[in-house]
Amino acid sequence: MEPIIWQALKWPATEYFTLQDKDHHKLATGNINGYLREQPFCIRYEIEITPEWKVSSFLIQLEGPQPAALKLTSDLNGHWFDKEGNHVDAFDDCIDIDISLTPFTNTLPIRRLQFETGERKALDMLYIQLPEFELQKVQQHYTLLPSGLYLYENTSTGFQAELPMDKHGIMKDYPEIFSRIC
Repeated sequence: MEPIIWQALKWPATEYFTLQDKDHHKLATGNINGYLREQPFCIRYEIEITPEWKVSSFLIQLEGPQPAALKLTSDLNGHWFDKEGNHVDAFDDCIDIDISLTPFTNTLPIRRLQFETGERKALDMLYIQLPEFELQKVQQHYTLLPSGLYLYENTSTGFQAELPMDKHGIMKDYPEIFSRIC
């Protein structure tokens, strides 16, 4: 798959994204550079994904004057562990992750689950607010619309968006938030 570049529409930022097939998993990588909430940022993430589109681990790194890093690993059954192997029970039942500064992570539950047209699925998500590195468990809904778009709903904020996928099943544009350049 060719690299993808997304442009943020509400703040100055771009992301260079790749998805590679490895021996027994996929590796999604993103490099995001921008400026948000009076804070410049340079963030790199790596997400290891099983052939069934479950996240087995992720690493997020912030470069700059106050560098930060976060690495969590999953047992693929909704349990997350920090880099020392400690169970992080606050995120139990979260299979998928949602990283705030990239549209890619909305692809994960869509590719992992099978949807019938009109079917709405509720998911607990491990949400990572960047560049602050604030983590929380949130509930989101996804519905496959007759148009082939996916309706995304965040239950805590009431935010909704109709999300298009490309021919590879990867998030194309995120209306009013991200636009794909290539």
